Amino acid sequence: MRKLDKTAVIKVAKGACFLGSGGGGPLSITPAIIENIFNITDTITVVDISEVPDDAGVAISAGMGSPQGAAGMTFDTAPSAAFDTVANTYGKLSYVAAIEVGAANSVIPMLVAAHNNIPLVDANGAGRAVPTLSSTTFAQAGIPATPAVLSAVGVKGNPVVVCPSGDSAEEVEEWAQKVLTTNPDFSQHKAGAVALWPFSGEKLKQGAGATATAIGGSLVLAENIGEALDSPTPIDSVTEVLKGTGCKYQYLGTGKVITVKEESVGALDGGIVEVAMDDGVMELPYLNEFLGAFNWDSENPTYILGPDMICCMTPDGEPLSNPSIKSKFEDSGSFDMAIFSIQASAPIRNKAMFDLFASHIKTLYPAFSGGYQQPGTLTMKWAWA
Repeated sequence: MRKLDKTAVIKVAKGACFLGSGGGGPLSITPAIIENIFNITDTITVVDISEVPDDAGVAISAGMGSPQGAAGMTFDTAPSAAFDTVANTYGKLSYVAAIEVGAANSVIPMLVAAHNNIPLVDANGAGRAVPTLSSTTFAQAGIPATPAVLSAVGVKGNPVVVCPSGDSAEEVEEWAQKVLTTNPDFSQHKAGAVALWPFSGEKLKQGAGATATAIGGSLVLAENIGEALDSPTPIDSVTEVLKGTGCKYQYLGTGKVITVKEESVGALDGGIVEVAMDDGVMELPYLNEFLGAFNWDSENPTYILGPDMICCMTPDGEPLSNPSIKSKFEDSGSFDMAIFSIQASAPIRNKAMFDLFASHIKTLYPAFSGGYQQPGTLTMKWAWA
């Protein structure tokens, strides 16, 4: 068990923005959320997965929908309204956890923890941000996602909508996308607060390695990355943190963002960021989160496929999500961006997940034919040695 004060949570938000692989909610909305948290409490209690009792109830809290639409949201009491509605059906919930890693979605569960005076578990379902509920370890583990509840942000009383039927991640995703795009309490922003996946501490602790129900330790890593981003030499400092984790990563270099192409895909923000690198153009396709990277090196074109992570920052240490890349480009034109790729955590680094990300990429690149360790269209090679 440990305590996070306001300074630590600010570092977590910055580091989680970097680790979110372009998604997980924009960093710009986190100051208001963090202010809300520390208007309620002085510290957030965080526990490891192993510290959760087998018979304790746990549920997932997050923001859901369009990151662009979420800009300006404070999330006020909406996450707790959704969480408490889940508890009314499931039973007592003594812990809250995150659905993924990202600037907003790593701190929104802290707001629930503060409102309900319960601990936050350092656990999530992806180790990065992901575009759909089915992209999580909770879905892979076959845990029913219901009861699932959406709560409207910025609407008096935070009205809630309960998923009426179905329990798979795919069914809940379909329901949520419909609510976010058609219900007038949500459709203005195409975003809201969601609570779902209630389960026991015993279920949380099941599996290990590639079969783990949840990924632990992301809050510690995010805090360390956040501190590295604040250093005088952020690229070198982030590199040192990643070295210390033992994970496989690549510093892909620093280039100039030259184009941001965007189109909405339902309640998701879709598009491609183009970056001029020394040896050619790198394209970063995304659906809220980066789906991979296409490096159009004139001599050796390669690609990286999600769930492996594409993590971006400015050379002076500002972590970048897709909303901030878009706004930065619109405000000032071309700018320098450093790009890292980090191999995904073992529980989501499997063929089914690579296939899922490949299917998402095909919504933006219909001709894409690559997969895990397979050459892609135009003889693009798999980038990892």
